[in-house]
Amino acid sequence: MSPEETLYAGKNAVVLIFYLSMPTIAVAASVGLVVALIQTLIQLQEQTLAFALKLMAVMAVLALTGSWMANHLFVFLDQIFARINDL
Repeated sequence: MSPEETLYAGKNAVVLIFYLSMPTIAVAASVGLVVALIQTLIQLQEQTLAFALKLMAVMAVLALTGSWMANHLFVFLDQIFARINDL
């Protein structure tokens, strides 16, 4: 594998990481924002509530998108391992 191919594979790995992590990050940020707004409105300063709701939301997103994430990851790994044979 040439240095250009290695850099290309590394760039694709970073892009894939961002692509696969975006749903969970977006949901955690959205739930955190909504919970913070509600807590501000009712003047409740309970940190456990925000953490528990974010945890449940992230677990639900991972349960719903886990097979999609695994599929993209396996396709990428198949491409990487196929290039290893070219050495």
